[in-house]
Amino acid sequence: MNVIVNPTYHEVNNDVGKSWEEKQSERYKEYRRKWVNNPQYFILEDAPLHLDIETSSACNLKCPMCPRTIMIQDMSSDFKPCNMELETYKRIIDEAAEIGVYSIKLNWRGEPLIHKDIIEMVRYAKEKGIVDVMFNTNAVLLNNQISKELIEAGLDKLFFSFDSPHRDKYEEIRVGAEYDTTLENIKNFMRIREEFGSANPLTRVSMVRMESNEDEYDEFIKLFKDIVDVVAYVEYNEPVRTDIKVYNPEFACSQLWQRMFIAAEGDVLVCCLDSEKDFIVGNIHEDTLKGIWKNEKYNRIRELHKNGQYNQIKMCAKCSIPERKESGTV
Repeated sequence: MNVIVNPTYHEVNNDVGKSWEEKQSERYKEYRRKWVNNPQYFILEDAPLHLDIETSSACNLKCPMCPRTIMIQDMSSDFKPCNMELETYKRIIDEAAEIGVYSIKLNWRGEPLIHKDIIEMVRYAKEKGIVDVMFNTNAVLLNNQISKELIEAGLDKLFFSFDSPHRDKYEEIRVGAEYDTTLENIKNFMRIREEFGSANPLTRVSMVRMESNEDEYDEFIKLFKDIVDVVAYVEYNEPVRTDIKVYNPEFACSQLWQRMFIAAEGDVLVCCLDSEKDFIVGNIHEDTLKGIWKNEKYNRIRELHKNGQYNQIKMCAKCSIPERKESGTV
């Protein structure tokens, strides 16, 4: 079986990114090798390579394609945005560092800059030896002070979400954001990084490619290629698919051997698309990272994927990724 590495961010002008990676430590390079090789050969480490820690499930925007917007508008949903307690976060990082987790991303469904302790969260992870600390942001709250403090705290990567090069379309998609202000926030961040004389954090801007904006990508590249380090796009994934007809027996989801998701309230998930938490494998308040990573429920879903039976899991059966053939990066 050939594991399909989940196509996420499709990077275009990645020369700066490649050069940046070449200059990183051997431990970082070991992490990136394992990211590719472990799912291909079904190698299960004692700990996840990477943790997605949802520092906040709240957001300052209401993007119509975002799962959290859809859940908030759904009267039957019990989704309630919240922030992760700093004490809980530090306990997660302490164990992650002890068991050998390489990398963390400080967001999942929400906007991390909402969390009042986000700077301390970055600093703490770096002090504990996490080799790659990153997060996605809509950049609306990215003022000069926060920009300076993120750089000083040691953030390794910062990913901007910006869905159109056109003002009207951007503000139609990024509901609650103002085009010129957000673009200036990104430019200011890059100026401040230059003043620090730092290569960190590596920056990437991406748009969610949908039918409504897919013809804008060339203009998107033109807008950002001389501003940030890397320009990319990510395919839009509908939160729920009922029309999946293709079954791909060669598909196994790479995330099951790479990463683990921890929601702000403590639930642990296996999939970045499981916004409604259909497949909870544990809770960080009730078990350890290591205990959850290799528990019976986690291993069962791995075995089904390994044997080409992912469609026996309801959550996986409605996923569109097995239909695709391209691969991507995280």
